[in-house]
Amino acid sequence: MAMQGDGAVVGHRYPEGGARCRMIIVMLLVVIGLSGCGYRFSGDREPVIDLKTVHIPPMTNTTTKVGIETQFTNDLIFEVNRSGKSEVVDRDMAEAVLEGVIRDLRTGSVARRDISTTLQRRVGVTVDLILKDRQGKVLWQSSLRDSEEYTVLSDKTSTEGNLRQSLAVISRRLAEKFHYRFTTSF
Repeated sequence: MAMQGDGAVVGHRYPEGGARCRMIIVMLLVVIGLSGCGYRFSGDREPVIDLKTVHIPPMTNTTTKVGIETQFTNDLIFEVNRSGKSEVVDRDMAEAVLEGVIRDLRTGSVARRDISTTLQRRVGVTVDLILKDRQGKVLWQSSLRDSEEYTVLSDKTSTEGNLRQSLAVISRRLAEKFHYRFTTSF
């Protein structure tokens, strides 16, 4: 082994076998590290309660916003059918019944032009869901909440349309939240 004037070592080589051995060890550590992280694809989740059939009657609406129960029920039915794990059927054919109550709907100002002029509002909805077997035993229940902002215009009809669009977004998100919570082990 010789040293050059700049301090570099010349003429020393690691045996080829040593470099190969180090490379194999590094690769093994990478493979072990990745395989041990516990990652799973979210589509591999098994339902908390394995049901093939479920009945979803129209939701009960205890708010003052007439007609939103149809949108919320339809989005819930769509989400259950979309998953392919369960099928929505008539009550007499179902293993369980999923009942829902739209319990609360609140609006509040988010942005104002001045003290008397609102530019943007937020609407929040709370839905209670309960899954019962044929005998009425509670299998699962949850209270879900979501909110969305909408623009307030000088035209009340347009503002009401914006509110309805926000409620449709909330309805879809709450159906997705239900599906996620129902199919994920706690």
